[in-house]
Amino acid sequence: MRKKTLIAAVIGALAAGAMVGGATVALAQADVIKQRQDNRKEAGATMRAIKGVLDASGDVKTIVPQAAKLKTLEVAFDKMFPAGSDKGETKALPTVWSDAAGFAAASKGADAAYDKLAAAAGSGNLDATKAAFADTGKACGACHDKFRAKAN
Repeated sequence: MRKKTLIAAVIGALAAGAMVGGATVALAQADVIKQRQDNRKEAGATMRAIKGVLDASGDVKTIVPQAAKLKTLEVAFDKMFPAGSDKGETKALPTVWSDAAGFAAASKGADAAYDKLAAAAGSGNLDATKAAFADTGKACGACHDKFRAKAN
């Protein structure tokens, strides 16, 4: 009788562990999705702040740290797509995982655009900074077109 009780206890513990492990994976996926969303919200807010400076014909040199912030956010964002994080409330399309090389290339394109934006802003030239900002928007949009579901 003790042997059956012990076996039942072991099986119960394994089942409970599997349920907790499954819940942990689901929670981890939700966390990384939330991190991605927060990252993109911060990037969007930074882009809006840059646009505000440009629309006001302000001191474009103040954009340099904001461009650096976008670059930092992009580097972190690129690492927020582990296998299995395609489940849940995410707008990431399956191509993020099926075309990982293309996704990485799009991220590098945005990264390069942030560098050009920083260089243009650092020069103090408003027109060059506006052009670099437009190119940055195109780089972001290219990634959205292929790797992000359209917003409703």
